[in-house]
Amino acid sequence: MNFISKLFNRKPQPTKEAVTQLVENPDKLTETAQPTTLKEAFSQKYPAYMNILNMFEAANLCDATWENLTKVRLQKFIDYMGERLSPNSVNQYAAKLKSVLNLYADEVSLPRGFAKVLTPRKCASTAIYLTEEELQLLIDYKPRNIREEYVRDIFVICSFVGCRHSDGMRLNESNIVGNTVQYVSIKTKIHTIVPLKPIVREYITTRPDVEIDDTTYNKIIRRICKKVGITESVKIFKAGEEREGEKWQYVSSHTARRTCGSLLYLRGVDLYTISKILGHSDVRTTQGYICADIRTDTEELMGYFK
Repeated sequence: MNFISKLFNRKPQPTKEAVTQLVENPDKLTETAQPTTLKEAFSQKYPAYMNILNMFEAANLCDATWENLTKVRLQKFIDYMGERLSPNSVNQYAAKLKSVLNLYADEVSLPRGFAKVLTPRKCASTAIYLTEEELQLLIDYKPRNIREEYVRDIFVICSFVGCRHSDGMRLNESNIVGNTVQYVSIKTKIHTIVPLKPIVREYITTRPDVEIDDTTYNKIIRRICKKVGITESVKIFKAGEEREGEKWQYVSSHTARRTCGSLLYLRGVDLYTISKILGHSDVRTTQGYICADIRTDTEELMGYFK
């Protein structure tokens, strides 16, 4: 059976006779129990992030199993993600896999030094944000299918609420309280209250229900940004090197949070308030989300230089 066939091959279900035998002979349960597979272990801890193991398989052209975990294959997995995702996403995804391996380290044989491979070096980077005019281009865009509509809606919601992608896709009418959006972050468990923008209310109550992994989500939002003309030439510093290209090429799900923080900053909102809206416990974290240049038109700033 080739690799592609294995991916879609379902495990056989136990027969009625086999179940009866186990009920009549419970002592055999221990004898016949199979060890937890890597996919089962990962699914139990991170059911919404199975795309991480999919990327491991794509990078190495083999199944994601305990036996196939080697330092060389883990490094290929890291390199594969590094070519497609932001350094921040690579670190987060690697940390999730490392967490599962640490949990089962006493039960399965793992390559020595796997934790070091799954702790890629963080690189300083400069990111982008979308302007209010560019966000309006996304709002005015007519999606060509339900997947585009879902991605556009979630991106706009996150841009005006400041939430993470994982939180934005969980928002529903129950999160709308009066003229605010209220939610508890999955990652930080912080309760956040944000003023409700009309377009956010509309998208929360009407967006389609679709399941899309992070990689596909990023591909679709970039495609939409290119279509609507977000093609300004930009320079960024990413993964330890300077890159130049059109703006849409560097848009990702996390760009929405940076957009929210940067646009609030440009409107004169203080850093503490922005930190609360983004759900940060430390304003130093918030500083990294503001990608806009300094405001050179404020009376206080210009008064100093006059």
